Amino acid sequence: MLRRRSFWIAAAAVAYTAFAALRASGGHGPAWLALLGLPALLALGLRWVERPPRGEDRIEPAARSAAAVCLTGAAMLAAARSGPAGLALIALGNLGAAAAAMAALVGLARIAGLGGLLEPPPNTRRLDAAAFASLFWTVAVALPAVSAVAPERTADLDPLLVHYATSAASLGSLTVTLVAIARVRIARRIELGVADRVEAALLLTATALAVGLAAAFVGVAPPESILPVTSAVAAVCVAFCTVAADAAQVSRALRGTLAVATLATPPALLAVYAVHEAPRGDLGLRGAPQSSVGVAVFGACALCALAGLAAPALARRFAPEGARWLGAFDAATRAAMNPEPEAALEAALSALREASDAGVAGQAPPALYLLSPPERVTVDRAGYAHTEPAEVPARLIELAQIEPERVLRVEAAEAVEVRRPEVRPLLAWLAERDVGVVALVNDAEGPIGALAIPRARRASPMTLEEVSGLRAVADRLGAVIAVSAMLSGSRGREVAARREAEERAREVSRLERAVAQGAGRFRAIAALLARPARAAAYSPAARAALEQLERLGVAGGPVTLLTAPGIDAVAWGAVVHLTSPRAGGPLAIVDGAAPLPEGFAQAFAQARGAAARDERGAAPARDEPAAIEGSSGTPTALALWRDPDSSPIEAARGGTLLVLDAQALPSEVQSYLGAALPDDVGLVVAVPQTVDALAATGQLSERLADRLGDRAVALPSLSSRAEDLRALALDHLARIGVRLRGRPFGLDLRALQAVLDHPWPGNDAEMGAVLLRAALVAKGDVVGESELAAIGFAPSPEPASGADSVRGEPRRARRRRADPRG
Repeated sequence: MLRRRSFWIAAAAVAYTAFAALRASGGHGPAWLALLGLPALLALGLRWVERPPRGEDRIEPAARSAAAVCLTGAAMLAAARSGPAGLALIALGNLGAAAAAMAALVGLARIAGLGGLLEPPPNTRRLDAAAFASLFWTVAVALPAVSAVAPERTADLDPLLVHYATSAASLGSLTVTLVAIARVRIARRIELGVADRVEAALLLTATALAVGLAAAFVGVAPPESILPVTSAVAAVCVAFCTVAADAAQVSRALRGTLAVATLATPPALLAVYAVHEAPRGDLGLRGAPQSSVGVAVFGACALCALAGLAAPALARRFAPEGARWLGAFDAATRAAMNPEPEAALEAALSALREASDAGVAGQAPPALYLLSPPERVTVDRAGYAHTEPAEVPARLIELAQIEPERVLRVEAAEAVEVRRPEVRPLLAWLAERDVGVVALVNDAEGPIGALAIPRARRASPMTLEEVSGLRAVADRLGAVIAVSAMLSGSRGREVAARREAEERAREVSRLERAVAQGAGRFRAIAALLARPARAAAYSPAARAALEQLERLGVAGGPVTLLTAPGIDAVAWGAVVHLTSPRAGGPLAIVDGAAPLPEGFAQAFAQARGAAARDERGAAPARDEPAAIEGSSGTPTALALWRDPDSSPIEAARGGTLLVLDAQALPSEVQSYLGAALPDDVGLVVAVPQTVDALAATGQLSERLADRLGDRAVALPSLSSRAEDLRALALDHLARIGVRLRGRPFGLDLRALQAVLDHPWPGNDAEMGAVLLRAALVAKGDVVGESELAAIGFAPSPEPASGADSVRGEPRRARRRRADPRG
């Protein structure tokens, strides 16, 4: 502010006037105080009327400028009165009073409203009142100024003419101010904020005029001295009312001022009158002791102090509607702070109902309309809430949102119903329910309801202070409803979450049972496949092989089975699977030596199409696309291994992939298997030679060989399992007999001797085939030597370079060791 040119111009005018008063007083008196103090006070006043640096400013700039000029004029008048009563100082003082009065009238015409449905009438923005007041002050300023500058031209004029002109200008400007304020009050009495400001300006101006006339009447000062001060004080009061940031604050200040003036002015004026009427040099009243004046002054001060104590109570009586609704709104706001939402709502509506019943008995109670669900909440006289279905017009919510404080008053809607026909149905809805004002209830997301207050036959429009109180109640109720909705939603979400958790728990339990059942089925299938390897494992070779396979299975890495021709590698691979960490998963078996069947790709394509149809619920198509095809139209082996719908790797997810004769797989499939095998799939391969030998001859891919490593187990041949032959033969015949005749076959001693003497170069495959053929020709339940001879079986001599693990041992000795009879 100190950098603005307007401040320095105003400060220079005040300082010039104070310096003139100081010079006229000969350098003595209060002019020094005016010269030093008034510019500082003026700086504080101009800072107060400035636009705030932050926030919304609803005061027009013209009103702020007028208030600054008004304060400058009042300061000039005070500076002029600090010196002797000379013509020049009278002219300067009158100039200051004129500037203050006319600036106040300009500010009065520039009072800004708060928006909404109502707009200020054009006639209230005219400056005719300021122009009319300037006529009075022109004479009051020009006459003493001319008399001071050219006294010879005004020598014939009566000296009292200057005093008369000053008094007349003061009274005239005060009258014009009162008329201008009354005009604005009549035209804009419904506008929120404007009515409060104008009402305060009217009462303060009237009070200043009354006090000034009373002071002049009792002789506190001559009229030409007291009336300009009265005019300046009234102008400052009007300027304060026009630029105050909070119009409700203006109303409260007005009530306090009126209360103090009403109670303290009479005793103060009586004390002044008593002192003034006392003879000069005599400290007592006529016919009274000298101490009576002191007693009168002390009594007046005591009465003023008592008036200050009683002023707040009287100020409440000056509030609109006797402060009935203001108290109700405060009580409702405090009641809505109850931590229990339902109790807070009931208590707030009960407080509003008490104020409503105090106005007119039997009228409609205050109601809270909720938008979702559409309900109307009221309380009875006992304080119990009642809820009924009710809807709020959408137009009501729209209009309330654009009104000041989001509060729609019936009188504002009635004032615009002529030029806004869309408001008439809404007025009919409000009149049917005897609603006088509706406050919008919002939460963080927008409107959630409306608080309706009955009209209650109010004699005056609702003030901004009351609307602000109602806004506070609505905001608090919005928080209460939001908390209630949050609690209700939280309870609903809790119930839904519990229900969902229970459903998820049931689903998890079902899936766990399904997984357990699936794992059990996989284990049962693997155990069935592993039975031939465990059924007759008495020989050291078989026991050693089983222990080594179980140990490698627990480790979980790839295992290589070195198999001689005819050995059942599936049974030994199932043993590895059952002891691995993935025993509950599937055991997928791939025969690498089998040629690619013609219907292999078609079977996979049909399976894939069936799965897709199950997912989308569509009818089967006639021609399902096959997997990636080769040049001949048939899917390549690598394409089948890559296709998720046909890949054995995908089928073995979570379990073990057993590959028989892995060296017979195409090289690209071997490389893919060595590189793409995931961690959740175990690998067991059966090959006729060691991995290094196969890799050296190019039969096995380097990638697959690196993947397999040196974890190889040589499966024992039947020639090395002499202790197991009898059990193996009986196991074969038992299963064959059950399948063929429903009861197991037996084996006589001569036939058993033949089985023990045979070297079984074809191992499991040869023994199974021989015993099956013998069982087919058997007449009874025992396979004997004749049945073996019938099928052309005769024990062949053991080769000299046999692959038996027990080399050099006579066959007869091995036979005796295998014979359980010794």
